[in-house]
Amino acid sequence: MRKFLALMLLASLLTASVISTAAASAWGTSVMYVKTENGGPVNVRSAPFKGDNVIGSVKYGDSVLVDWSYAGNDGWFRVVWGSMGDGYIMARYLVDSKPGPSKSDEEKEAKEKLDKELKSEKDVAEPFYIVSRPARASGWVNFRSGPSSTTARIRSLTDGTELLVQGETTNWYRAYDAQTGKVGYIFKKYTAKSAKQYVAETKTENSAQKLGSLNVNGEFDLTCKLPEGYELQVVNVRGDKIIASVLSQDMTKPQMYLSIAYDESYSNVDRMNDLSAEELALLESTFQDMNEVEITYRETGHGTKLLIARETGSDVDFVDILSIYKGYFVEFNMTPNPKAASQTLTDAQVQLCIDFLTNVDFNPVQK
Repeated sequence: MRKFLALMLLASLLTASVISTAAASAWGTSVMYVKTENGGPVNVRSAPFKGDNVIGSVKYGDSVLVDWSYAGNDGWFRVVWGSMGDGYIMARYLVDSKPGPSKSDEEKEAKEKLDKELKSEKDVAEPFYIVSRPARASGWVNFRSGPSSTTARIRSLTDGTELLVQGETTNWYRAYDAQTGKVGYIFKKYTAKSAKQYVAETKTENSAQKLGSLNVNGEFDLTCKLPEGYELQVVNVRGDKIIASVLSQDMTKPQMYLSIAYDESYSNVDRMNDLSAEELALLESTFQDMNEVEITYRETGHGTKLLIARETGSDVDFVDILSIYKGYFVEFNMTPNPKAASQTLTDAQVQLCIDFLTNVDFNPVQK
């Protein structure tokens, strides 16, 4: 009867989360496991109170034998401690099932996996398009800032979202998202290759290069002179729209993307300078509705107005420059290279965008 009362007293002192019903009904000793919030060891003491009485320690996840006949001070378990005799461990650090990895172990493992993925990263021989294929249960897949599920989410992609692959790791694609103008990573398992074909243009560095032809309300050749050290590649041509990447092998230099599309509503606009204040305000709102941006205006060397939308409140800088030529929207995105030490664009880099746009020109095709 005395043993039964002692056991009942112990059960009343300890929470159900610490001892299972099965363990509480067992006599003698029972195996329990150490679980601490920080993943560290727990002290074993010679008496059930804190003081200068530490006689050993037990690592996170290791087991101890608990003496269930003890019903002493609240919040302590008596454990079998070899030749040292009995020991005592605070009850909150013991659980009746082996715990999973500690938070610190999980963080260490995640860092090791990320480092391994980054070490395996390489550029693809020729960029190609993929589409997202999320797991059915969720209906979306995350587009992230690095090749790990622990890195920041840029946005969630629904089924069929198109991305341009520029590089890959063992398990992830590094890709450009035209909707946000950002480069990020997507898990290969949740993608499928697009059926489209994309042609890369190879020209002499820094020479005037032909991006492609537009055949809307007349045929035009689009030409430009590349910034020093950059290479140009046409990634998509769809009738009235061209998307091209302007990239450098130098990881300290920013990444640039040029998108040009015809808009019938601006067919009578020779250039952006001709827009009214109301029309400019409408253009500004399209950027402000999607992001927190700072809007400024500059001019090219030819005096053509440029709208500059610079994203604010983000860990990664992003600049979107827009102008209009004879009904064509010319949009230029610039972001730091993900491998660059600083993810903030300098004024000189933004000026590089403006200087580049100064060199963009439309020329009628000679027939």
